[in-house]
Amino acid sequence: MKKHGLKAPVSFLLLLLVLAAFCFNNFAVFGASEDSEANLVNNLPAFEESTGTLTVKGSVLLNGQQARTGTTVVNGSVIQTDTGAHALIEAGPLGRVDIDPITAILLTYGDQSVQASLNKCGQGVTLNLPAGVHGLVKVVHISDVGVLSEHRDLDVKVYRGQVLVKYGQGKERQMKAGDHRDFDNATEVSASGDAVFKVYCDESHIVPLLGLPALAIPFIAGGAAATIPPFLSTLQP
Repeated sequence: MKKHGLKAPVSFLLLLLVLAAFCFNNFAVFGASEDSEANLVNNLPAFEESTGTLTVKGSVLLNGQQARTGTTVVNGSVIQTDTGAHALIEAGPLGRVDIDPITAILLTYGDQSVQASLNKCGQGVTLNLPAGVHGLVKVVHISDVGVLSEHRDLDVKVYRGQVLVKYGQGKERQMKAGDHRDFDNATEVSASGDAVFKVYCDESHIVPLLGLPALAIPFIAGGAAATIPPFLSTLQP
């Protein structure tokens, strides 16, 4: 009778031990899973948005605010230069962007790309691209290239490398270092890297209109050709 009386407590104790072991294993697996997830998150590469450092000469607006040398230029910024002003954006491994007077661009960075959407042409923008970095100057609206005439010409000047110009009705033209040409109804100019090129308004049709807002009435048709000021940075052809 005593042996039978001990069976129930022993069985109950064994059951408790089995349940405890099961719960312990589950907690251990859950904890390991949490640690694995934490390690996975910690080991993911940190995303760093590309930025640039601004150097200015004269009146330059960054996202509508007066800008100073040393200001950080974040992805998607609008940079606008007034008459006689220059802006230079240094973006480290993505290269440099020079903006000449009376020009406005929307600057967009990718992992290995730089795009300047030309909202107002004026005296233009220059992309200085390291090897492996794709560059694009895109004309947003051809009516905003900055000339008050029937001509909608943009000049493209190549200092280094090769560029592709798209213009007119589906036309394309390859240009190489030393080439300089104006295009009617150009829509974009691009290079695959290791290149320096400038896109600006046809000088034969423009003269700076001093004393007026740069983007309101940037140029007047006819008259003498405007002189393009030197870049802030030294280009290495």
